[in-house]
Amino acid sequence: MLPVRSLAKIIFNTLIGGIALAIINFFGGFFNFHIALNVVTAMVAGILGIPGVLLLVVLKILFKAS
Repeated sequence: MLPVRSLAKIIFNTLIGGIALAIINFFGGFFNFHIALNVVTAMVAGILGIPGVLLLVVLKILFKAS
């Protein structure tokens, strides 16, 4: 049962992370801020969920400032 639970958690995190990225990109468009959707960002958001999306936002802000 453990692999099924792990798979369900990854699928849930992927859905939540994808929705969070879509929301950030939608509202970020008003402020000229978006996170590119590619393999790396999709994997980070998919595996880590909301904390992964927050990590992507922080990294985007840090690298945009420098």
